[in-house]
Amino acid sequence: MQWREESIILSLKPFSESSRIATVFNKSMGKTSGLVKGLKSPIQPGDIGDVRWNGRTPEQLGTLTVENIFSPFGHVLKKNSEIFAIDSACFLCKNGVPEKAPHSALFDSLKSLLLAISTGNWMVDYVFFEINFLSEVGFGLDLSKCVLTGATSGLAYISPKTGCAVTAEAGKKYLDKLFKLPAFLVSRDHSPQNVDIFCALEITGHFLRRYFCGINKRALPFSRDCLIESIKNIIDGVNQ
Repeated sequence: MQWREESIILSLKPFSESSRIATVFNKSMGKTSGLVKGLKSPIQPGDIGDVRWNGRTPEQLGTLTVENIFSPFGHVLKKNSEIFAIDSACFLCKNGVPEKAPHSALFDSLKSLLLAISTGNWMVDYVFFEINFLSEVGFGLDLSKCVLTGATSGLAYISPKTGCAVTAEAGKKYLDKLFKLPAFLVSRDHSPQNVDIFCALEITGHFLRRYFCGINKRALPFSRDCLIESIKNIIDGVNQ
């Protein structure tokens, strides 16, 4: 059995002096691992490559051949926030989705994020990557209407219990129990400030912890904590 498809490198771990076990992610095969022998050029998590997998049966480890197409790390040297974002996104896919289960929309979202990181305008893409991840693993947010009234306008809050939106009027009685809903999550026409990005990542972080700690039994990656802290430092610096 064999396949060839554009894939994203999610992780690498040593196997021998010249070989690595790589976990890759693509549209049709989802998350798959294989042995990469005799690396001719360096690859790292976040790279997008032309990947070939060969194995006698789908269940065995198999071997991978990787021809690199794009590496976001070539654009983010010494840019800590971007490096944290790449590591965090790859960790979520590596540890949050099952083996060999197609996640076409999540692949597209991750690829868009990695390409956006090379342009310097990527934070919104990262937020929507996490939202798409939550949707793929069954913790999707419903921001289409108010969970209490059914209204589709005036959405201002989100419930930490249900992940559903609430209008400003309906949420008056529950302000201490609700997240503030950044407008750009409802409509991409809104241009978010860094504080809006921070608020959005607090929301997605809440539901990611529910998934990883409650079901997946894993902690969120340290790189995500570092990413949040770096955005917070940017906000604090602006406000000083």
